[in-house]
Amino acid sequence: MDLKELKERQKWTLDQKIDHSLGVIDQFISRLNGQVYVGFSGGKDSTVLLDLCRVIKPDIKAVFCNTGNEYPDIVRFVRELKNTEGYNIDIIYPKLKPKEVFDKYGFPLVSKEQSQSIYEVRHTKSQSVLNRRLGLEAKYKDKPSVISDKWMFLVRAKFETSHKCCSVLKKEPFHRYEKENNVYPIMGIMASESLLREKMYIRQGGCNSFEGGRIKSLPLSIWFEEDIWAYIKKRNLNIADIYNKGAKRTGCMFCMYGAHFKDDNRLQMCYDMYPKMYNMFMNYTNNGITYREAARKVLAVNGLELPDEKKQLELF
Repeated sequence: MDLKELKERQKWTLDQKIDHSLGVIDQFISRLNGQVYVGFSGGKDSTVLLDLCRVIKPDIKAVFCNTGNEYPDIVRFVRELKNTEGYNIDIIYPKLKPKEVFDKYGFPLVSKEQSQSIYEVRHTKSQSVLNRRLGLEAKYKDKPSVISDKWMFLVRAKFETSHKCCSVLKKEPFHRYEKENNVYPIMGIMASESLLREKMYIRQGGCNSFEGGRIKSLPLSIWFEEDIWAYIKKRNLNIADIYNKGAKRTGCMFCMYGAHFKDDNRLQMCYDMYPKMYNMFMNYTNNGITYREAARKVLAVNGLELPDEKKQLELF
């Protein structure tokens, strides 16, 4: 598997991609004697994935992790499906709440790679890690894990910036579920979502991985977002109502990854639709600093403001 082959597959028609994904799912289920589950986030991608999996195995288990940082619309949609005849859905929970994760590890700011690098620079005792994260040697300078100059102030901030949210709130509960139930995941990840996921697809040699690292299936790897929407229309799928309210993404509500971009509307949506939850999260703290204060500093780098503070300024 190489980049050229991935690009060729991404050019396939929707029907070709559907056939390919069904074959991937069938192989994975058969190879593992049905000891599988669908990682179900309640978002549009995983809704398409679950529909595809149910073509092969109608009673397939779907697992949703309620992190405490989900849109109410998503939680409601998952619970409605769970109560629908024919759907087999388990709801699991992390050991810590978002407030506790923020307090213990820090805030999810900028991006996963940048926040991880910032956290490691603040805590590592390894000169090698410092060289990689700070780009102190020529071979590291162009790596995406090098801390950008404009985010270097976060290394010296009074509050922590961290990538730990995803691991604690999502990965750990799923890994625990897999171990307790002896099952393996089918996930709705697309290679087109990031360079990291593109490399992951190529490295594992396709959609299914049975050896080395984590055994998993990624049947939507060669799909694009437009394929997802086309499938939803083709199958007349019911999806979470949050998409009808203008949501472009349905990950964790108050994750700041990418929120500093001018076309990102998540904080505005959260403030408009769920003001109580918005204010609750903005008051979470790390080292005595509120999430509001940290978010304000990150947004200001690109000349942006928090939605409630912007509205206050517009009144004068």
